[in-house]
Amino acid sequence: MKGNNKEDKKTKNFELQIQELANTIDALEDEKLEISNQLKRALADYQNLEKNTEKFLRLRFLQVKKNLVEDILPITDSLTIAIESKKALELDEKTSAWVDGVSASIENLEKVLADMGLTKFIPKKGDKFDPEVHEAITVVDKGKKDHIFDTIQPGYKLDDILIRPARVAVSK
Repeated sequence: MKGNNKEDKKTKNFELQIQELANTIDALEDEKLEISNQLKRALADYQNLEKNTEKFLRLRFLQVKKNLVEDILPITDSLTIAIESKKALELDEKTSAWVDGVSASIENLEKVLADMGLTKFIPKKGDKFDPEVHEAITVVDKGKKDHIFDTIQPGYKLDDILIRPARVAVSK
């Protein structure tokens, strides 16, 4: 019986070791699962951060473009008005050539702005007045009611966002 007792103790000892190892394996499996879940959450957070950062950068880029265009438009408007006054003035050949050079520079600037996504729109006489894209500067007694009589200043959109409504005269 004593031999059995030794073997029983050895068996119990092995069983305890096996149980401890099983407990350790279970604990490691739980830890592995927790780390796996943490990794999945971290990856999802990172992907959300990437999307949010991309969206923020796109919006910021659009805002910078919009601000730049809004700063440049009054300058191009003033230069265009100055160039158009050339017709009313009697300029000598040198001055006329200089004005033509400024006019070409304005065209180049407008091309650069168009490459940035800026589109100019000029309503036609007789178009229906749309307060979403037109600004009534004056009202006239001529023409069809609530229709554009004349365009005073063109409107502009940047990537389909209204930057400036077209300024028009509206028939009442």
